[in-house]
Amino acid sequence: MRITVEAWAPDYGGEVDLRGPDDLTVERPDTACESRPWGPVAPEAGGEFSARPVGFVDGTRRVDARLFLSDNGSAPIPGVAGSVGVGAVVCDAATPGVNGRKGPEWWDRKTAQITELRLIRFLATGGGQRAAISAGPGLEYQSLPVNGQSVDEMVSAVHNQMRAREAELAQDLAQRDDALVFIDGPLAVMRPGATTVVGFIKAHHARYLEDAEEAVLGELGCGERTPLFGFGEPRPRYSWYLRLCARDAALHAWHGLVRCETPVQVGLDRAVSLADASAAILPAFASLPHWDARAPQNLVPVAGLEKRLRHLLGDRDLVYRMIRSAAKRYNGEGVEVG
Repeated sequence: MRITVEAWAPDYGGEVDLRGPDDLTVERPDTACESRPWGPVAPEAGGEFSARPVGFVDGTRRVDARLFLSDNGSAPIPGVAGSVGVGAVVCDAATPGVNGRKGPEWWDRKTAQITELRLIRFLATGGGQRAAISAGPGLEYQSLPVNGQSVDEMVSAVHNQMRAREAELAQDLAQRDDALVFIDGPLAVMRPGATTVVGFIKAHHARYLEDAEEAVLGELGCGERTPLFGFGEPRPRYSWYLRLCARDAALHAWHGLVRCETPVQVGLDRAVSLADASAAILPAFASLPHWDARAPQNLVPVAGLEKRLRHLLGDRDLVYRMIRSAAKRYNGEGVEVG
């Protein structure tokens, strides 16, 4: 028995927060879809994607205020004022054959630029009610009806809007700049057609593999991946694990692992190429512990984008006060803040 300390700062949860060893997710993947022995795969280069720019897309959302809608003394209907920001960073094309095993020296000659920032605000309201509120310039909250009544359902609706806009931005970026694009988080539903978009999941909260297959994860070296495994409905996709850093004997076996996924509509051959490219390229973007509390999984371009997006949402306290002031002006229309 060994004891290791979680590498991430406690404020961010953990890299691994799995359920019990007998509680596999109900999503059971096809682990034979790539038709290769189940073991570490070590691509040496990014293949057809080596000459393309590398894009990173991330989003953030925030609950700015909880509200209630009421009319003539009727029971108040709950609502949530939420802000969503999504953005993209585009980096120069990766050098063929560069990955974490060969060193990140190439980064000194590369550039990264925030190319897109999109902000949208929602007033999610229960019972399918429609309502909008303007709290000032740049603080226009558009209607987002939600069939349920719980705050959790409304927060989830705002979160789903963020994921949908991340997917839209990622596909726009892939088509416009011919880029290999990584979304920070699982993929939402994508537009039909081939794409070069990969979802990038930093933390692990579910088990998808049987014990013998899962054991291979601990064997992965930096820049190595598992074979692909495929999921069916309701979200058909190919997925794989890869390691971003060298294995550290002082840390647990899953340290530095991420799970990637791409829509099944891209086809198996394209999915294999995307998996090889992700394993060969991503380790060079991994963060280090003295830079980031979620190293190495919180990639350097994503960390910078997160900071810019949080700033874009505005000061939380000031936004809240402006929403309260706006609600007072709208009292005659039955909109009030709780």
